[in-house]
Amino acid sequence: MGKVACALVVALLGGGGAAKQMETVVQDDALLLHRPPAQVRETARQMAELGFDRVRITAGWAVLSPRPTARRVPGGDFDPADPATYPQERWRSLDTAVRAVREAGMEVQLDVAFWAPRWAVARGSTNPARQRHRPDAALFGAFARAVAERYDGTFPDPADPDRTLPTVRQYTTWNEPNHPSFLAPQWVREGRRLRPYSPHVYRPMHNAAYDAIKAVSERNGVLMGGTASQGSRSGGRGGGGVPPMRFVRELACVDERLEPLDVPECEGFRPLRADGFAHHPYSRDTVPGHRARDSDMAPIADGDRLAGLLQALHERRRIDRPLGLYFTEYGYETKPPDPFQRHTPEQQAAFIGWSAYLAWKQPTVNMHAQFLLRDIDAAHSGRRPGTRGHWRDFQTGLHYADGTPKPAAQAFRLPLHAELRHHAGRQGIVLFGGVRPGHRARLVRVEAQSLLTGRWEPVHTIGASSCNDGQATFATDEAGYFERLAVPQQADRYRLVGQMPDGRWETGPPVGLVGPFEGLLGLGG
Repeated sequence: MGKVACALVVALLGGGGAAKQMETVVQDDALLLHRPPAQVRETARQMAELGFDRVRITAGWAVLSPRPTARRVPGGDFDPADPATYPQERWRSLDTAVRAVREAGMEVQLDVAFWAPRWAVARGSTNPARQRHRPDAALFGAFARAVAERYDGTFPDPADPDRTLPTVRQYTTWNEPNHPSFLAPQWVREGRRLRPYSPHVYRPMHNAAYDAIKAVSERNGVLMGGTASQGSRSGGRGGGGVPPMRFVRELACVDERLEPLDVPECEGFRPLRADGFAHHPYSRDTVPGHRARDSDMAPIADGDRLAGLLQALHERRRIDRPLGLYFTEYGYETKPPDPFQRHTPEQQAAFIGWSAYLAWKQPTVNMHAQFLLRDIDAAHSGRRPGTRGHWRDFQTGLHYADGTPKPAAQAFRLPLHAELRHHAGRQGIVLFGGVRPGHRARLVRVEAQSLLTGRWEPVHTIGASSCNDGQATFATDEAGYFERLAVPQQADRYRLVGQMPDGRWETGPPVGLVGPFEGLLGLGG
């Protein structure tokens, strides 16, 4: 490709460094918790073949508990902390899913989460199936212990008395506690203003669950948060969720200046304890690289701001240790199938690599996510076809509802991002990508589609660690990723060709070149 000054390479890529291990996690409860065992096993195999490392599954409190609609805690022999005293048939689907994921070679993350039994909340919700008003922290901690004990590797498998249920070592405590659909109330009124309240409901819930899960085994990892990326600055007329950055500050009992917060719920505050912070950095209505105008929101492009807040809180002893970030939900809905969405399946595929790059280049991000393997069939909504309500469920899958792969499925196996950058009057194209499944070095090459001939031609690239002459075929790092520089091409579309674990070479879908204003030059913006 010709010589590129080493200084330009370093300026545009940074200084290189050790390979970064970043887990990938997928969630699709519809397929794993609500299908026959044979289909669950097939789904787990598909997830493993795509290259996921871990599967997030909801351990639903009300789903697993006895008499979830009763107003009082069930009596008799029921012990909320003992999984053996729960109705065993209620655990069958979760047992099947955990077993299938482990048999497929992946790890499990259990979200000890929504919704609560009626006997565990302070006040009933309008929807009796979605109880979430001030759940009792002690009862939630007991449920968390029951879940952790069932999957500590010693609990007898009801399906086979000669073996035990698999071991699970990673847990999250509740789902999107800053979203009104999952925890209430989000705000309380003081005079003429509203102040956040959900952080103070969630804090004792998390503390109780953390202690309970750790009591089962210190090797269990417990992630705090699971926060939604958006919220309402002041609650709004509809009482929206607390924005994530403000939620975290209130959770740590500090104000905007990170000074101690003077509210009754913060009396006797003790530093927060966790093994990481889980977050859902959705940027569904914008491209991944778009930063939020409101500094209290936290889409994926603002991961550095969330990481900085967590570090600042640790330095001020509001969090007991430095916390890595775990992105445990993320994805884009597509049009088709949903006619009310704004992004095409081709754009979704391009966003796979772009979002992976944003997560990968943040030093504290340890996990990136894909929410849904398969779109949710809109027919299940029960709403009239042609209406927004008909499409109310997520269409973020790598596959359509009938199982047909979208371009995003292959993009997940071979993620690629191409970005035009400027430095000191010079231009370069930063290329990031990887090969899945597995975390090991792979041979790859990047190809560009000529604007003149339409042919795909190899691109010669340079890595920051060597600044040597460009290569068309090169090896990823030991984690399976690469970041390299190319000179500007007479092209605006790129694709990745990689050698898979079985030795075959496969080609990823084309992605557009991202320009200086976050636009996709090759796929429309």
